[in-house]
Amino acid sequence: MKVSKFFKSSASALVLAVASAGMVSTAAEARDLRYAIGWPAGALPTEVIETYASEVGEASGGDVTVKVYPLSLLNFLESTSGVRDGIADMTTVLTPYFLSEFPATNFATELASLSELVEGDADRMAFAFSGAIMDYVMFNCKDCVNEFAAQNHVYTAGAGTPPYMLQCTKPVATEEDLKGTRIRTPGAFWSRWIEAMGAIPVSISINETFEALNQGVIDCTASSASELTNFSFIDVVTDVTTNLPGSSFVSALTNVNGDTWRGLDDAGRTALLKGSAVAAAEMSYAYYNEARDNIAKAKERGITFREADAALRSQSVEWIGKDVENLVAIYAERGVGNGEEGAAKIRELMTKWVALVKDVQSAEQLADLYWTEVLSKVDVSTYGH
Repeated sequence: MKVSKFFKSSASALVLAVASAGMVSTAAEARDLRYAIGWPAGALPTEVIETYASEVGEASGGDVTVKVYPLSLLNFLESTSGVRDGIADMTTVLTPYFLSEFPATNFATELASLSELVEGDADRMAFAFSGAIMDYVMFNCKDCVNEFAAQNHVYTAGAGTPPYMLQCTKPVATEEDLKGTRIRTPGAFWSRWIEAMGAIPVSISINETFEALNQGVIDCTASSASELTNFSFIDVVTDVTTNLPGSSFVSALTNVNGDTWRGLDDAGRTALLKGSAVAAAEMSYAYYNEARDNIAKAKERGITFREADAALRSQSVEWIGKDVENLVAIYAERGVGNGEEGAAKIRELMTKWVALVKDVQSAEQLADLYWTEVLSKVDVSTYGH
């Protein structure tokens, strides 16, 4: 993947600016940081994190360097405890894997379903929600920041997948088609949706899904178009319904160990945030491009793409609206307060971000938005302390 050249300000200018504000008295001490990632070498997300490492090095003038360890130091299930305990300095945390540790954050990420209720380009909703979730966690959700702090983590960026669709071995376009259909569920929102639509949720890992489709154990998987090639579903599915069930899987993309964060000067922390803006944009845009490419490849293979009929789509949207209300009660039982206000704020931020991203034509433009609208506004002298 080509490394973005978004941040070109020289290290000397950055250090002088910080020094002039009285933040440091000497040049930043060089720091070599370890980024442990749960994806294997060569995977698209791993390439994005390599870009992050390059951006951090460039933004800091080499004072902070990042070495990426793909699927070696930590896997995804070890990510939270591994960075908490200092095995690595940084990682990507799939917060839905850790319901008890991050309830307030998971409440917010489940509201990615609002992308089905807000007017705008469905293919760009992940751009918008990634901006909205960073905006929300960092400036509107003290409980989110605190639950990361409780794990000795500092949240510095979020990113989501393209919209989830039904990838099936049979046509699914009507309410009748869905009844009794066995669908692999990637998470809580999709499980609720599948049951509400009269289908049967099946909980299996993404790594087992190809064989389950191939052997007829399941009829469909709720997955993004990226997974058509990432997990070879393109070789077994015959039919894809593009406008169901929607929503996206959202992660905490570039979490930093709290001690590591506090051990950096303000210039070093700023460099990490600049890298995070680029990583969030590169991840979102890479998935966006991959999804479009995969759909074209699948059509060439003869896979049928269709939309659900109007009645089923209407039923789905109506249920999602009610589910947002139910989600407030579900998470209240998990200790998340002020859910109604939180949901309203995220809807407001989604509307704002849909407008911001509608004309974006490149990852560089998206990184610019994430930096200017969110990450540049973080007070690095107090955030994460």
